[in-house]
Amino acid sequence: MNSQQAKQFLQQVFTALVDPAFTAQEVTAFFSKDYQQNADGNLLNYEEFIQHAQVLKNTLISGKVTLEKVIAEGDRVASVHLVEAVKKNGQKVLMKVIAFYQIENGLITSVEELTHMIHGEAQDRDLGSRVSH
Repeated sequence: MNSQQAKQFLQQVFTALVDPAFTAQEVTAFFSKDYQQNADGNLLNYEEFIQHAQVLKNTLISGKVTLEKVIAEGDRVASVHLVEAVKKNGQKVLMKVIAFYQIENGLITSVEELTHMIHGEAQDRDLGSRVSH
């Protein structure tokens, strides 16, 4: 996968994740069943990630991800991206994320990410890994 292909792939993933028109189950089409995520030290497996996607669907009314940088080398991809979201209560969140992905057979098998909240409420710092309301 080259950097342009990786950017297109990640944009599809993030659109499915933050667009309310997509269900949490539709998001899973991009992830392997043995998926593992480490977001700011919070570890999620595949089932927990599905819960996380559902929490986002229940919390946000809109979202947008802007990929600032994407680098791909074989089955490894790195990105720096901004996540802008509006919660159902009207509060806005803006986060900067640095993430490293492992992709096998067209599916994401793991992600390691660090998030930095630029704007938002302190209780939303865990939006990148939250699995319950």
